[in-house]
Amino acid sequence: MLGITQSGDLSIGGTTDLGVNIANDILLDRAGNDFVGGVFITSGKNVTLVDANTLDLAGGTVSGNLSVTANGAITQSGSLAVTGTTTLAAGAANDITLNNANNFSTVAITSGNNVTLVDSNGIDLGASNVSGNFDVMATTGNISNSGALLVTGNSTFTADAAGANIILGNAGNNFAGTVTFAGAGGLNDVTITDLSALDLGGLTLTGNLLVTAGGAVTDSGNLVIGGTTTVTATGFNVTLDQAGNDFTGPVGVT
Repeated sequence: MLGITQSGDLSIGGTTDLGVNIANDILLDRAGNDFVGGVFITSGKNVTLVDANTLDLAGGTVSGNLSVTANGAITQSGSLAVTGTTTLAAGAANDITLNNANNFSTVAITSGNNVTLVDSNGIDLGASNVSGNFDVMATTGNISNSGALLVTGNSTFTADAAGANIILGNAGNNFAGTVTFAGAGGLNDVTITDLSALDLGGLTLTGNLLVTAGGAVTDSGNLVIGGTTTVTATGFNVTLDQAGNDFTGPVGVT
């Protein structure tokens, strides 16, 4: 099979099933498309989908990159497996909710209001701009970021595998709200960098906490750290004063 392209707008009232050889692309990028039902990707290499309204991803397998743009919420009714980079754009006022048992590599949010991502393994976060809250869960792997994360609301990062790490050390990160870390299996190390002030929600680690901020560092939840705590906020205040804090290892503050 050859790739799938379009030369006119598509308006589909039911489900859309798309499938080509894993070496071929699917390019449905016209701004006037309207997929009312779910879009299922049986197979394809690089896949681009554009919808003038909301878009439901019914699941599928992409061997290359997945690019999804909607003028409304992006949701899913089936799991996605994407080998390459997944890029999502829903507009600053619309939510993105991908909370099935997905398997992503890198996910970048071009625009979105409240964004929820779930990955059955580890996940890498590319450059993202989230105007609401950002919730990311990796059930059996680590969470990292290869691009700057700009989040206006609160952020929650959950890595449930025993001994998992969350490493958000990109120098361009800017978390305007509270940042909370969790892990049902017991988190190991957490690294976080913020261009501005940083408020840490509750977190419990068996390993080390490394914090770098371009503003004041505060805590709105208890910090229980089994390893070393290192906080750098040169020229700004560091106030970690929750009554339930427990720093087992050494604490270094700059």
